[in-house]
Amino acid sequence: MKSYFFIPVLIVFILVLTGSAKAVPTAPDAPSAPSSPSSPSAPSAPNKPFVLPNDAVRISEDTFKLRPAKDPSTGETVEAFAIVHKANFKKAAARLQSPAKFSGSTCYGYLASGAKWKWVEPWVVNPANNSGIADSIVLNSLSTNIAKWEDATDGVVGSGAGVNVLGDGSATPTGLLADTVTPDNVNEAYFGAIEDSNTIAVTIVWGIFGGPTYQRKLVEWDQIYSTAYSWSASGEADKMDLNNIVTHEIGHSFGMNDLYTSFCSEQTMYGYASLGETIKRTLEIGDINGINKLY
Repeated sequence: MKSYFFIPVLIVFILVLTGSAKAVPTAPDAPSAPSSPSSPSAPSAPNKPFVLPNDAVRISEDTFKLRPAKDPSTGETVEAFAIVHKANFKKAAARLQSPAKFSGSTCYGYLASGAKWKWVEPWVVNPANNSGIADSIVLNSLSTNIAKWEDATDGVVGSGAGVNVLGDGSATPTGLLADTVTPDNVNEAYFGAIEDSNTIAVTIVWGIFGGPTYQRKLVEWDQIYSTAYSWSASGEADKMDLNNIVTHEIGHSFGMNDLYTSFCSEQTMYGYASLGETIKRTLEIGDINGINKLY
């Protein structure tokens, strides 16, 4: 009798152990920081020059609207603005020779009213460049200029009470690629070839720009700095100043738009730039008022 009893007990015991192992709960996957879509062996920049899609629609002097796509993280329909900055030495020089007579306190504009970041994401930069600027300087330029805009979100520069908007960044040696067809949930910046050699830089911002203002938001930003130009970290006269251009481009990543009227020519978001220019390194009253109102 004991042997007959022992066998079913043993079977039950094994089943209990097996069932217990399957029932152990597993923690849900934690959200991971975006990573570059490229492999570690990828080149530092795309082999082909950046070019806008054929169906991109010009909506202003330097801004194009791209075809809507699905956000892979939310499934929402999003669209993008591609801001293509070309050098215009004549207009940039004219501004420096004839400074604006007014404070420009109302000199600001947005990609779309109310379209801003509603969460904080990391970003990545491939700092490789053909101008000999150290990787650490390129990373520091983006970090420092993002901090300038964040510091101004409370309307007072230097108060330290601004909002963390774009998060922290890191450098990578992997190849990056600006997204013109669909977002990939990676905020990225790099130096690369651009089809139009007169273009200084391109910033692409994905988001929801229509519908009720409270539903609008930004979901991704990508930036390309043209290798057709020589770059400087010290304002050399015959080169594009890195901090000057980065400060302006980062403004787009926050949701700010370009300005083209002479009344606003002293503002960082003024749309023209030239070699050796450094005036955009600091935010002006219009920039500060604009970012404060948005955030």
